[in-house]
Amino acid sequence: MRSALWGIAALVVLGLSSCNHSRNIYTSPAFQAAAQHHKTIAILPFDVQVGLRPNQMRRLTPEQLYALELQHGKAVQSAFQIHFLNKINRNREKIAVQDVNLTNSILKEHDLQPEELQAIPAAELAQLLGVDAVLVGSLTTEKPVSTAVAAAIAVYTLLYTPYIGGSGPTNTGNTMMRIYDGASGDLLWSYDKMLSRGIGSDTHHIIKAITRKATRQLPYAKR
Repeated sequence: MRSALWGIAALVVLGLSSCNHSRNIYTSPAFQAAAQHHKTIAILPFDVQVGLRPNQMRRLTPEQLYALELQHGKAVQSAFQIHFLNKINRNREKIAVQDVNLTNSILKEHDLQPEELQAIPAAELAQLLGVDAVLVGSLTTEKPVSTAVAAAIAVYTLLYTPYIGGSGPTNTGNTMMRIYDGASGDLLWSYDKMLSRGIGSDTHHIIKAITRKATRQLPYAKR
């Protein structure tokens, strides 16, 4: 099983190419002062919307599509946790990251779905999860990732494989991420980005590229 996952991860990277993309980043002037009191941050499951072609839609019920999007949302959440730990806390722990399994367990106990989280005041979410800050986000993408590739994401995100060749964008992803202070509920950091990827790309590539790029911009790295 492990060799199969590595094989999938190696195959799907072929054909990637960087295309025109844009980003908008906001860091609150109050970030550094607030971050001094942050001991733990929770990364919430992302609200994911996967665009499918008509023939794909015919093969999925609304319930199956929703389950697929939930799976993708947790994949982004896990991938971001790995990048956060590898990049932000590489040399020393600047802020602890609540294990995503614990985060998701608490949310499940309260019957909260990813698409509902952005409507809940950040201070309430932080109190519910027992953390000092929360990261919420969303992702829209054109093409789905297979179940097998989704299972390989957690392994593959540990690899920082350079993108190889390819031509012409065939998939785009648009992500939004927000970090809120748990005590005040104030917005401390915002990251919006659109990204295109080349032939053979899928949601897996979009997830890896966006999490890798977004992690570089996290102001916790400057503490």
